Amino acid sequence: MSMIEDFEQQAEAFHQELYREYYLAEAGLKEQLSITPIYERYALLFGADVVRELLTLTNDRRGRYLAEWVTLEYLENLVKGVTEDISNAMRQATVEWEGQHVPYHNLRPMISNEPDMSRRHRLDELEREITASENTRREQRFRSLHDEARGLGFDNYLALCDQLRGLNLVSLTEQMRILLDETRDVFFRRLERFLNSIEVPTERAGTPDVLYLFRGRTFDALFPKEAMIPALTTTLAGMGIDLTQQDNLELDIEPRPLKSPRAFCVPIRIPEEVKLVIKPIGGPADYASLLHEAGHAEHFSNVDPGMPFPFKRLGDNSLTEAYAFLFHYLPLNHHWLQRILGVEDGGAYIKLARFQRLWLLRRYSSKLLYELELHTELEEAEQRYVSLLGDALGVAIGAENYLADVDDAFYCAQYLRGWIFEAQLRRFLENRFGAEWFSSSEAGEYLISLWRQGQQFRPEELAISMGYDGLHSKYLAEELASM
Repeated sequence: MSMIEDFEQQAEAFHQELYREYYLAEAGLKEQLSITPIYERYALLFGADVVRELLTLTNDRRGRYLAEWVTLEYLENLVKGVTEDISNAMRQATVEWEGQHVPYHNLRPMISNEPDMSRRHRLDELEREITASENTRREQRFRSLHDEARGLGFDNYLALCDQLRGLNLVSLTEQMRILLDETRDVFFRRLERFLNSIEVPTERAGTPDVLYLFRGRTFDALFPKEAMIPALTTTLAGMGIDLTQQDNLELDIEPRPLKSPRAFCVPIRIPEEVKLVIKPIGGPADYASLLHEAGHAEHFSNVDPGMPFPFKRLGDNSLTEAYAFLFHYLPLNHHWLQRILGVEDGGAYIKLARFQRLWLLRRYSSKLLYELELHTELEEAEQRYVSLLGDALGVAIGAENYLADVDDAFYCAQYLRGWIFEAQLRRFLENRFGAEWFSSSEAGEYLISLWRQGQQFRPEELAISMGYDGLHSKYLAEELASM
């Protein structure tokens, strides 16, 4: 066995232990996240000498994926203690609300469901106060990542992420600036209209009001709790996929006090052990969350088991995000609403869901602009966060979230690339299999053929295989601007 093959085996074992730990903690099966012992058991994987050696082996795809993974895990290993402390502090934090101790992680769902504007804003203040309590440690963590990126020979953390992840940030940023410009007028017209519908003056609107708007309480009857799993099962059956026969995909729907309120997918062993976790409550947001994570789950559970570890799990996560968004946005298709949920007139819901999609695209585009500055210079980041997101979204932005609202390694760019590829993939499916592609077994076979490849190929390559010139946001921008 070669050194690289042995390294890959150890890396896959580490990955499985780490993701199992995240599953147990987020699924509410244990009280605290404990990743430090796992990193310590596999410390030999993350030595600086190992990282530097693998950074020289980037001439082929497999080597590039390994180099990206080990470098980012090396950085996380350096700050794992701070990561763990922040996560557990948030997990244990509570606030006093009407005589009760409310867990921090329950505040966001409470805000989304609170019809009174003043109460929403007060809950948001309490949430932001707790978030801010860990900002010193978050800043310490980012400074450590920035320093070590330079220590590895990169100009800065931004350059490390861009080069290793192949994000092409210059081109992506330009495309997102164009998207922000082309959708500005339609966005602000729709924003005022939707805020008026929930009796919120535009000049007083903040993020908690948008959360309440997108909760879509008036549409709950269209998305009943008891129909969630049958809707997923029926959708997959239409594509020729029998969820009940996927022994490697476990649906965890048990209610637990510490279980995350949002659905999530954990690919522990790909494709042998994939967890799709949900705490069903019903409503449009819960359906979207379940469908999104089901897209991840189907992707990972259909990967060819004979592929090497770098192609099964590493590579560009923009790809799995695109598959997740493809399922996530099924309720925007009136054929899906009618066929799967029996909804004859879902026009009002679809208008809101399309606006939410536009909101998220503008939010993540402005987050990208912000993170480009954040990872170049941390000074005045708080003010730039408020300024850039506020300009794009037209509502008050909580400054306290300026670090908590940042995922490592420019994952916001991978979300954006996922949205871009989803629009191209969906257009391809509709042209080839029709508007009701989700009820075509041939479409299911085509998707499975993509999923089997894991993340060996990048979205650019798959887009070209579908007849596009490459990965480009113009198709997405056209959809958004034509709302």
